[in-house]
Amino acid sequence: MIKRADLSIVPLTFKHPIVTAHAVLSVRRTLILRLETIDGVIGYGEGVAFETPWYTEETTQSMIDTSKLILNLLKGMTVTTDVFPTLVSSIIGQRMAKAMWESALWEIEAARANMSLKNYIKAGDTVSCGRTIGIGLLHQTMNSIEAALADGFERIKLKASPHELLPALREIRAIFPDAPLMIDLNGSATTQSIEWFEQIDSHRLLMIEQPYPSGQFVKSAALQRKLTTPICLDESITSHNDVETMTQLGAGKIVNIKPARVGGLSEALTIREHGTPYWVGGMYESGIGRYHTLLFASLSGASFPADMSGTSAYFEQDLLDTPLEVENGKLTLPDTVQPDWRVIEQLRETNISLT
Repeated sequence: MIKRADLSIVPLTFKHPIVTAHAVLSVRRTLILRLETIDGVIGYGEGVAFETPWYTEETTQSMIDTSKLILNLLKGMTVTTDVFPTLVSSIIGQRMAKAMWESALWEIEAARANMSLKNYIKAGDTVSCGRTIGIGLLHQTMNSIEAALADGFERIKLKASPHELLPALREIRAIFPDAPLMIDLNGSATTQSIEWFEQIDSHRLLMIEQPYPSGQFVKSAALQRKLTTPICLDESITSHNDVETMTQLGAGKIVNIKPARVGGLSEALTIREHGTPYWVGGMYESGIGRYHTLLFASLSGASFPADMSGTSAYFEQDLLDTPLEVENGKLTLPDTVQPDWRVIEQLRETNISLT
């Protein structure tokens, strides 16, 4: 049973602003859950929704509100990860909040088994990683691609708004004709013509990620029929049912699995077992949530390198006691990590006790 549940809002400053099709991020306010049971076992989770609902409908505040509902549903109960999804099923959606709680419960279960979470879920020791680059000034983008290739990254994802993308991609392909490139549109290509996509198609990309807004499976299927480049769905995939819809309609050929976006590790494992080609994405989370996602990414079966980097890649200061670093395109996973509470207490803006 749960004795204490505490949330910390912690602002993390990006070393360089992150550019997406919808937003430019300089600071990332993340939510850290500390869960303690009556027998003194502690688990941690990270809520990775953003402050505004530009990625999904969830926000930092909605995760806080949902956490209060979750705690009320779990009061007085001994909760395990296999029953947690059913216990909170009366809460519609709110998958990132649920994933935060489930992550903490996975840690508690592993601790009760006297095992690290890594060993408990039979995770691997390394993860092949790709690199995400926001298209800004062209010479800076070229330098970033060159550095990523030199560092051994086996997949490079480019993020930009549609009106910037095509001219930049022409220039990039002229310099890097064989680089393993993909693009991420974050659902922003709402007015682009088929001819625009056909020009994108000519650049021999690994995939086009989420061209249309979440849920537009029929429109995505019509586009996929006209393209050689595989479509990868991201925001549209919130459960294994969405993967089934994608495959039945032909709306895409690849899925980006983000455990936080689908409600937690349990659902991510179900999607992995579906058999659809997949790779694992990140949410610009701190090392706390990143470590959990990397454990899932280390399991066999991924078709492409994960969209993950080391803890020094994004933020001026991370929240783990152990750095996670990429070397030659691979990240080695330590057996255990712990949140650095000295840093969390130094940076956090708000502490919320739910009990």
